[in-house]
Amino acid sequence: MNSKNIVIAYLAVTLIFLFGIVLSLNNYSFAGYYIDKIINWLWLLMTIFIIIRFWKKKVIKIYFGLLISGIILSILPLMIPFFGIIYYFSTIGCEQRIQLDDTYRIERGRPGALYRPLITIYKKEGIFEKQISRIPYSDITDKVTEPSPETLYEKTQPIQDAKLMSINNDSIGIEYRIMNKQKVIYHQNKLNWYDDF
Repeated sequence: MNSKNIVIAYLAVTLIFLFGIVLSLNNYSFAGYYIDKIINWLWLLMTIFIIIRFWKKKVIKIYFGLLISGIILSILPLMIPFFGIIYYFSTIGCEQRIQLDDTYRIERGRPGALYRPLITIYKKEGIFEKQISRIPYSDITDKVTEPSPETLYEKTQPIQDAKLMSINNDSIGIEYRIMNKQKVIYHQNKLNWYDDF
């Protein structure tokens, strides 16, 4: 493969990678959990390959310096942006994924370093997925298990099962089973999930 084709392939992967970042900032992602991760790692590996292959070029040395500077600058403010990068590239923070049907799925996990565990509901729309709701996991466990002082550890228990019960324009009903207790919980179907907080 000649140098021109390698650079074109890298630019194409970089555009897809940047498009994925723009999607995530707007509560969308590529359909499926691992597609984003594969694109991220492919971009990272191709970046390393490009830097090694074209190291003698001044533009590549500047590009490498910008990447390293970005990483260092993300570490300075208490490493919070750096952990955001780590979470975006890896499966760290995602503790559980449940496919409800062909269109809807839920994830239980921490989307960032300082977040408490959340349930995120995704709706598949073609080759994309949209986050339609985010709920603190502690709210789910409180509603399902009716906590008492003796059962504080329930907030860390995994979901044993989740079933899609009903869907309409403003809400989605999911039956959760946690610690052998079941309850249907209705979540608002919101376009702006940050309205929950």
